[in-house]
Amino acid sequence: MMDASFQIRRAADRGHAANDWLDAHFSFSFGDWHDPLWPRFGPLLAINEDRVQPGRGFAMHPHANLEILMLPRQGRIEHRDNFGGHTTIAPGELMRMRAGTGIRHSQMNPSADEIDHHFQIWLAPRTTGVEPQVQTLRLMPPVAGSWVVIASAAGADGLPIDADATVSWGRADKGAPLALPARPAKSRYLHVMCGELSVNGQPLCAGDALVLPDAAQPLMLAARHGAEVLGFELPGIR
Repeated sequence: MMDASFQIRRAADRGHAANDWLDAHFSFSFGDWHDPLWPRFGPLLAINEDRVQPGRGFAMHPHANLEILMLPRQGRIEHRDNFGGHTTIAPGELMRMRAGTGIRHSQMNPSADEIDHHFQIWLAPRTTGVEPQVQTLRLMPPVAGSWVVIASAAGADGLPIDADATVSWGRADKGAPLALPARPAKSRYLHVMCGELSVNGQPLCAGDALVLPDAAQPLMLAARHGAEVLGFELPGIR
C-alpha cells in the first residue's frame, strides 16, 4: 500500500517457513525464500520473527561479516559459540553478535515448556574482517509515547553496532502516540511487534511494516491500545 510519503508492507506478505520446531517469518529475502522487491532495505538485511519450540533450536552454524541483534519477546535464548562464549537472554534484554572474521554459534530454547519468541535482525557492517564479539544489554523499556535507542553506530545509547543504522524500540498507547520527527537525508523502516497503530488513518497491525524511503516529513503513529514498534533509521535510500 503506497502513500505520497510512505509505504505499508503487510504481515501476510512476509516469507514464512515452518517445521516441527520452528515457525519463522521473514521481512526480506532469507534462506530459500526470495522476494525480488525486498531483498534488503539499505544496510537492513533481515528482520526474522521466530518462534522456537521448547528444547529445540539452531545447532552450531557459522556467520561472518554481519551485525546480528537478538531481541527476545517471550521465553529465553541460550547462546554458545566456538570462542567459549555462553549466555542466556530473556525479554527485556538484547544480544549483539559481531560475526566479523567468522564465528560459529548455537541458539537454543533451554526451556522445557515455554516457546521462545524473538526477533533476529541482520545488518550489513561498515567494516569487514574485524574480531568477532558478543555483547548483551539489559534494556530500559520505553514509556508510552516514546522511543528508546537499543543499538546505534554512535554507541552512546544501547549497544554499539558497526553499521549505518540506529535501532529503536517504541511504544504507543491511547493518548500517547509515537512521533516520527523529520529526518532529512534519512530513511526509516518501522516494524510493528505487537498491538495496533494507525498512520494518516491507515491501520497497522502486528507484523506490518511502515517504510519511509524519505524521512524528511514528520509523521505520527496513533494507537488505541498498547503497541510496540521496532524502528530503524538508515541512510537515505532512493
